[in-house]
Amino acid sequence: MRRVQQLFLAWFLIINLATACSTQKTVTTRYSQYDPRTGEPATIEKETTTTEQSGAGAAVLSGAASVIGTVILLPIRAVGILIDAIL
Repeated sequence: MRRVQQLFLAWFLIINLATACSTQKTVTTRYSQYDPRTGEPATIEKETTTTEQSGAGAAVLSGAASVIGTVILLPIRAVGILIDAIL
């Protein structure tokens, strides 16, 4: 039983770290000015902004707590469904 718990914890941590949120956000904005005579783009400007985001650790912790809560509640919900089906 202990081996199963260790494998579950290791698998959970690997999945959680693989899908963790990025700490950077990149936004690309393009601006176009059109020539009024031809309707074609006369100038195109491209702006890329990269910003650092904080608080990614909180998202990982929140996700971990959510998964643990779901695993704990799963047998309780199963018993509730069985009791509801009997009654």
